[in-house]
Amino acid sequence: KPNTTVQYWAKAENALKGVKQGAKVLMSPSANAYLDMQYDANTRLGLHWAGYLDVDKAYNWDPAKLVPGIGRENILGIEAPLWTETVTNLQDIEYMVFPRLPGYAEIGWSTPASRSWDEYKIRLEQQGERFKALKINFYQSKLINW
Repeated sequence: KPNTTVQYWAKAENALKGVKQGAKVLMSPSANAYLDMQYDANTRLGLHWAGYLDVDKAYNWDPAKLVPGIGRENILGIEAPLWTETVTNLQDIEYMVFPRLPGYAEIGWSTPASRSWDEYKIRLEQQGERFKALKINFYQSKLINW
């Protein structure tokens, strides 16, 4: 229905039903955008029911191409939720959010054609010094030359 928002997080069926009825979609795919997913098998916090989610997988997806039938015209934006079953304090939250959060911002603000993992990982590397200066507890992914 018009003026209705549906969410895509795991299965496309309900989001597609909403689109067919005129709803807009909030894209928060668990396998790409859930901040409570572990980075890898050695991550001490988080879950992995939707898979592991290192910074490359968190960055390399296009909301408008993820689900056939849900195009850019149907999407309101993206969401990167953090469920807190395994976090107990701000340091835990920071660890699960950073360094993935800047990539989600770029996905939401930039066209897919203007995004490149090879360029982004260099920019993310540079953010590591900022994270350290601000005393942000962040996951130091082996994919980035911190």
